[in-house]
Amino acid sequence: MKDISTLDFTWHEENVYGTNIKGSQFNFISNPHVAKPNGIILLEQWVTQLVKLNFIDINFHTWIARLDEGQETLEHNHHPVCTMVFVYFVNTPKGSSPLVFPTSGKKVKAEAGTLVIHPSVLKHKVPPNKCDGRITVASNMDIIETVH
Repeated sequence: MKDISTLDFTWHEENVYGTNIKGSQFNFISNPHVAKPNGIILLEQWVTQLVKLNFIDINFHTWIARLDEGQETLEHNHHPVCTMVFVYFVNTPKGSSPLVFPTSGKKVKAEAGTLVIHPSVLKHKVPPNKCDGRITVASNMDIIETVH
């Protein structure tokens, strides 16, 4: 939270890249002058250790989303933009909405410290939030085959 509190979030209506997040976010791709905080780098390294095989590299396109009361993320997927996606729950006050996968009906409870990694083709959404300050770090992950 300390790393995240220093970032300048953009309201979704001001996001020139378009977004399904109907709240605010900070995107490292659209802010290349801002160095990723150490906590974000450590999170990406952890995800890399969890999914990496000997013949792949991973490029991360990471952002942070903040949903306050009544805000949501519309149903969407990330295909064909990337191969996989991760969502890490950072701050989950009482009333934080779950991550929902509508096709299967599965829901992931919003609990700080929970990491979800899924294929980019899976549709997902976040229903309207019932609190302020639900914060997640998410990333499109490009899996790249390496030649040795």
